[in-house]
Amino acid sequence: MNSSRPVDEWVSRLSLADVEARAEALEAVGEALGSEDVVMRERTAQFLIKDLARPASTAPGLILSLLQADWWPPPARLAASAVQAITEALTRMEAADPAVGDAALVLGNLCRVDPSQLPALANALDHEHPAVRHAMARAASRVSDEKGVLLPKLIAHLDDPDARVSFAALEAVGALASVAPDITAAALLAQARKTEGMRRYVALSSLRALLDQCRQKDLPLPALGGLEPLLLGMLTDSNSAARVEGVSLLGLTGPVSPAGLTALGGLLKDVNPSVAASAAVALLRLGAPPQEALALLERLLRSEDTPEVQGAALSALEAVEPALIVKAKEMLKKVAHDAKGPVKAALGELLSELG
Repeated sequence: MNSSRPVDEWVSRLSLADVEARAEALEAVGEALGSEDVVMRERTAQFLIKDLARPASTAPGLILSLLQADWWPPPARLAASAVQAITEALTRMEAADPAVGDAALVLGNLCRVDPSQLPALANALDHEHPAVRHAMARAASRVSDEKGVLLPKLIAHLDDPDARVSFAALEAVGALASVAPDITAAALLAQARKTEGMRRYVALSSLRALLDQCRQKDLPLPALGGLEPLLLGMLTDSNSAARVEGVSLLGLTGPVSPAGLTALGGLLKDVNPSVAASAAVALLRLGAPPQEALALLERLLRSEDTPEVQGAALSALEAVEPALIVKAKEMLKKVAHDAKGPVKAALGELLSELG
């Protein structure tokens, strides 16, 4: 440490009103918390946890910032007391407080080293204070919950009265979706139906990611009754990112109706290259006649004067399985022969996956 002061005194000085003295204490405590001396690290963390739990603590934000930035890996033996102290500190914060984000990161780290703390997170999701629920929901996105301990509570809080909590719960359900595909797919689809804007986008992108995982692992796709009408309605959404998700999901969940194929064919002319490229990939996935889709992808890949257009086509192609790339193999070989720089390299990697 940068002084002979003991650790507990440096921790107490984090609450000083003097800006310079507080900055000096912050630096000293950070050094101690990241020290190579294991005993020093643990003792510093213990003092911080103790202060954090005090109702009179005036430096919870600084303490959480320190624990988030410098405390890794936290020892499992301190996990329970740290979770309890952080929960207590959160009861004195607003849900919008930036320190809630640091709390969520620390909680996620604690559950990574000690998964037995997951039930504590699940229980705290029902806490009366929105800041507690917000932090726990955000932390859930960072943990490995193989037994689905958190999912029932997270799904219940998709309709939390606090918008920050419900949005964090939605992101967490998406992050943990592969633990229970049928349950989470139904929850995500319900959210896509009754929300709009960013929430609908997150629900759909999480659903697409889940279906991608199922396909890659050769697992059965979860039941998604009534999805096509919802997605067809989104193909005219003013948000291009939402249109991309709708198009991608149509390709992943086929077969689709003749109306769906017609709508996808029309999107090959979309002014947004990401939407158009995603529509081409979806049509190839669905077994539609490939000529128009391949011609569109070739045109995008050859747009040397607009790298962002080339990037849109590459992104759409890189997201699919090798069996689909086979349908575009000859076209990709022709474009790769003429291409230069990053595009040539990217196409070379795609083709190399086919052997």
